[in-house]
Amino acid sequence: MTALSGRRLPRSATAVVTALAIGFGVTACSPRPTSVGPSHAKSVWDSVNAEIEASQAVVGTGWLSSDTAARECGVDGAQWVLTRFGPGTHPGERNAQFDELSARWEAMGWRPVRSDFGGVNPGVQLRYPAASSLDDGFFIEYRSTQHGSTLQLQTPCTQGDVDALNREKYGERHTNTPPDIPGTASPSASAEPTTGATP
Repeated sequence: MTALSGRRLPRSATAVVTALAIGFGVTACSPRPTSVGPSHAKSVWDSVNAEIEASQAVVGTGWLSSDTAARECGVDGAQWVLTRFGPGTHPGERNAQFDELSARWEAMGWRPVRSDFGGVNPGVQLRYPAASSLDDGFFIEYRSTQHGSTLQLQTPCTQGDVDALNREKYGERHTNTPPDIPGTASPSASAEPTTGATP
């Protein structure tokens, strides 16, 4: 017998309580889906894809996508990582672009942090949150050098059927940004580079 809040429980009850505590602990550490409903993951994709394409338009044209398929998160949740490759930015023009992008993200309720990075190709990064991700898994990050830019966003963990979303190829079929297809004669074998959405 084990004592619990002044009472004594049989070992079998203690094992059940311990298993439940471990289960709740693991669940609490995982992102939880933000809403219910079969189409909610699709509406989240649609809204974040529209925002990332509008952010692409702030920088310029010629973006390609390397987005993931929907993947499992939390309990019965789905999320995507949108990765876009775009044009480089000239250091003399970079501040205006970063100011515009920062204002756009702040209007969305995000508080981006700007920082410089060094190395062989130094550049600037804009990120929300400043590190890691929010509790629901969301983050957005823009990095730019003279040679190229990347824009990456992880959608919040949202209720959704990952298998159904991937069978439907929902993300692939609901973006205007053409895919980056390695090994083809042109950057995209199926479409011209996008001009992005209008900011």
